[in-house]
Amino acid sequence: MLAPTEGGKRLELGLGLYLLILPLLLTCLLVAIWPSPYTPQGKTVAELRSLWNFTDQVEVRLLAIVLVSGALGSAISAARSYANFHGLGRYEANWTWWYLMKVPIGMGLALFLYMVVRGGLFSASLSDSGAVMDTANPFGFAALGALAGMFAKEASDKLEEIFKAVFRTAEKTPVARPKIERLEPAAKKLHDADLTLKVEGSGFDANSTVKVGDKKRDSVFKNAGLLVVTLSSEDLAKAGKLPIVVVAGTQGGGTSAAVELAVAG
Repeated sequence: MLAPTEGGKRLELGLGLYLLILPLLLTCLLVAIWPSPYTPQGKTVAELRSLWNFTDQVEVRLLAIVLVSGALGSAISAARSYANFHGLGRYEANWTWWYLMKVPIGMGLALFLYMVVRGGLFSASLSDSGAVMDTANPFGFAALGALAGMFAKEASDKLEEIFKAVFRTAEKTPVARPKIERLEPAAKKLHDADLTLKVEGSGFDANSTVKVGDKKRDSVFKNAGLLVVTLSSEDLAKAGKLPIVVVAGTQGGGTSAAVELAVAG
């Protein structure tokens, strides 16, 4: 590993200070916005107050708590990772953006998880702030946001599971592709009066069609393994080999591999 340059050392030091100060600032912000019930004199409905009373709307405050908690969890996770790699002398500047982006990613994941949990488990009316605070404990949502930030990969995996469970689609039954195993007879005589040809194989259906060369020929479906084809006199008009294919009648079934019918004099 190459020795870090002077600019790299400054970058590493700046990142370390950023990861040292950021969790402290986020902790102070979380304390500042934490809600406490307060009943003003002359009123019977409790309002929310805190060190920084930026809003009395319960949902807005809960959203802020979740976002700040997600950022705090991500910052702690990033700081722990940075401290480990820096202490082992294995820090690489290529990971700088990972440390910087971890915080907004953690905030987004915390918000998504909050929406899933809040929308699915709590039904208190937004107009009744007391009911919201009774059913939606801010401690629980703060913990949810912090854990989502600290364990971003696990949170992403859980959201993926939820998405797949909610939007699961019915699995389509695969359609068997037709397959020609042999022709009976395997060869025809030139100008043969018997134009009947049996195509044996698998994956045939009542709507399957048979092509000789690039031309469709009449066929009769006997079962999934047998089609009886009526050739045209022009098919046996000259010696050579005729490619025979079966086209599935079911959408998505495809076309079989070609099998050649020998025409000899």
